[in-house]
Amino acid sequence: MSTSEVQPSSLPTITDLCLNVPLFQSFRYDESTVEHVRELVNYDEHIDCYCMECHQPSVFHVHREDVAYWFPEQLLARKNLIIEQIYSCSRDYNHELYFYFRIHDNTLAKIGQFPSIADLASVEIQKYRKVLGDNYYGEFNRAIGLVSHGIGIGAFVYLRRIFEHLIEEAHQKNAAKPGWDEEKYQMSRMDEKIKLLKDSLPEFLVENKSLYSILSLGLHELDESTCLQAFPVTRVGIELILDQKLEELNRVKKVQEASKDIGELYRKLQTPKTK
Repeated sequence: MSTSEVQPSSLPTITDLCLNVPLFQSFRYDESTVEHVRELVNYDEHIDCYCMECHQPSVFHVHREDVAYWFPEQLLARKNLIIEQIYSCSRDYNHELYFYFRIHDNTLAKIGQFPSIADLASVEIQKYRKVLGDNYYGEFNRAIGLVSHGIGIGAFVYLRRIFEHLIEEAHQKNAAKPGWDEEKYQMSRMDEKIKLLKDSLPEFLVENKSLYSILSLGLHELDESTCLQAFPVTRVGIELILDQKLEELNRVKKVQEASKDIGELYRKLQTPKTK
């Protein structure tokens, strides 16, 4: 598989490199940015990640025993250098994450990892099944899976479908209301539709409606490399929208349960005690 190359100004954080950047995407560096690369390959702190074996979020600490320490001059001169990073779960050191990086001709690329991005993400996004339903939850999963295999444009297709689904949900809620102008809605562009539906949409979506334009650009104008680079940001945008919907769903459920409990308690307290 050919690599997509990102320029020095776009070097990732260690968390993004390990957990979000797809395999074989390479990052070019030079004398001015090699220090950042040195920090990445010599990283000796921790990352926050879901533990597949603990079945809950955890903190993973990197192993540093018997691992070479790389200096900037070495990273600028070496070819075909393979670096392994192993992280252990703070709850059980036998639960591990593995990452493999290649340094070659002033580029850094992740060439392997276990568990995969898709495996880790599939667990993290399970909570969104409540607000997406099985069908669109599956599409969200597929988008992340495509990115883990270096397919950015296809992933954008699924994210845009999810965005459109969220808009259509709000549309259906408003379509039956008195005074709703369906013809105006159907003739509107997406940003105008969002304005018409703003009272029924998550605040984050309304404030960041440009997300739809970004997703559309990914389908029609951007190349695979650009879509892959943009995917983590667009994914977070979708997740923040879903977080608001999930929060509202949980709030409604909590209100319903509290109202039921208060009513039962009131009836219980109003019932005359028998001697």
